[in-house]
Amino acid sequence: MVGCNHIQVDSMEVSGFQKPGVLVFTSTEIILRFINAHDNGSAGITIEGDLGKKNSKNILIRYCRAENNPGDPTNLTNHSGNGIVVGNCKNVLIDQCTATNNGWDMPRIGNGPVGIWAYEADSVIIQHCLSYRNKTSKGGADGGGFDLDGGVTNSIIQYCVSYENQGSGYCIFQYWGASPWYHNIYRYNISENDGTVSDSQAGLYVWNSSDDEKQFYDCDVYGNIIYNSKVAAICFSEKSESKGIRFHDNIFVGRDSLIRGIDKIGDVKYQGNDWWSLKSGFNIDGIKQLKAWVTKTGKEMKDGQVIGLNVFPAFKNPGKINITSASQISSFTNYQLPKESGLKDKLKLLQLK
Repeated sequence: MVGCNHIQVDSMEVSGFQKPGVLVFTSTEIILRFINAHDNGSAGITIEGDLGKKNSKNILIRYCRAENNPGDPTNLTNHSGNGIVVGNCKNVLIDQCTATNNGWDMPRIGNGPVGIWAYEADSVIIQHCLSYRNKTSKGGADGGGFDLDGGVTNSIIQYCVSYENQGSGYCIFQYWGASPWYHNIYRYNISENDGTVSDSQAGLYVWNSSDDEKQFYDCDVYGNIIYNSKVAAICFSEKSESKGIRFHDNIFVGRDSLIRGIDKIGDVKYQGNDWWSLKSGFNIDGIKQLKAWVTKTGKEMKDGQVIGLNVFPAFKNPGKINITSASQISSFTNYQLPKESGLKDKLKLLQLK
């Protein structure tokens, strides 16, 4: 679909293409609904525009599924095998979509695919979506659930569920050469046991290969549940310089140490989060007490008081997500807190039901 306007496509199955199953390029006022894009090469669904122009705009992608799009065998220089990817675009809503088992045959080692993501885009909302068991090539990067990547501005990922992706469930990324990344929000999402294969080794991953905090700034991350019984909750790459990334009112659960790359957190702010290590109760960078970590770093402190929490969250059924469609998110209850939990009053948390 190239240079089109005011087009709606409903209830279509697309498979067998080396490139994207569905490609929308330099088009406006496009609606894609109930599309099952599977067994294609580079992606299930791709939205694109001319470089630097964001001239695909006003796009709605709803009730779509991207499954088993393994990778483009001829692409030896860049990522392939994405579920749904949107770039060089503006005003895009991705709603109640599912991405799974993509990216497993990307024919290279390097930057990799993601289930549902955006780059060089403005005003993108990804919501009520499910991204699970997405993959990358052996030795390749990424393979995550959701991502606002290089050059994304004024965008939101909210009310989404991610689990058992080889890369992190939620990626906060800026690549070298991209336009500045800023004014983005990740809120009310769930990650379970993501990031166990690729280099992140955590449910949420921060990376900035521009090496410039002025290119990567202003992000709020709140109301999320990051649960990981395999690896850490959060990872900061060796390249993660940033300005104004704020984590507040989240629950972070990790196998042992809760944060990887602690020496790179720099300007990152934490306020009112709950931290729980399944092995140690609390462990960040070898520090086994919340108060000791606060005293050392100044994080989780306000007006001289400790505002972070170290409370076992007692979720209803953690570590056992088995939903397979975004349509099931509305009835998903695994991460409900017990009625008597004090966390419900202290944190602004996602309650899916």
